[in-house]
Amino acid sequence: MLKIRYLIILLLFVESVYAHNPQVSTISIIQNENNKWSVFITAPLYTCQLAIKEKFPQMNMDSINPFDLQKTILDLVKNNLIINGDTNIRFINDKVQLAHETTIFFDISNDNLLPAQVSFKAFSKLYSHFTLLKIVPKKSKEISFILNSENKFHFPKMSESPTTSFNFYFLLIPLSIVIFLFLRRFLVKTKKSNV
Repeated sequence: MLKIRYLIILLLFVESVYAHNPQVSTISIIQNENNKWSVFITAPLYTCQLAIKEKFPQMNMDSINPFDLQKTILDLVKNNLIINGDTNIRFINDKVQLAHETTIFFDISNDNLLPAQVSFKAFSKLYSHFTLLKIVPKKSKEISFILNSENKFHFPKMSESPTTSFNFYFLLIPLSIVIFLFLRRFLVKTKKSNV
């Protein structure tokens, strides 16, 4: 019974540590009923502070007031979010909620936009950081993708399915095992018939 209690405590501890992992941020680009796009970004405050320190090493993070911190975080995020290669997209109605888990929200002014490529490098210089990207169009399938240093924090065009290579390798492993077992069995039978 004591072992079960320790296991439960351990699982709760691991889950709480992962929930506030400064190496993970999320970005959701969602289309609403009016065909307007909104962007929601969540990241631990510590992640935002580290990214600001990386981008602006001369800035004293201890003396910055909350209003300036919000503005700096918003500028950092907006300047590092590029959709469809267009650096001139206007982001409007922005809000930043500072907390242990910082939330950034804004709308995209272009209603005709279809996010085919997304580049988000606000936290790319941080050690082992990755961003979970979710694109939710109103009339088509939702897309999930992990932005990390391997893909240079860039989501490919929608015509290039980001899960294709994963599915291919996922199927390749069982197929390789079946072929190996078949060849092994064939070789054993051949060896027995030769004896």
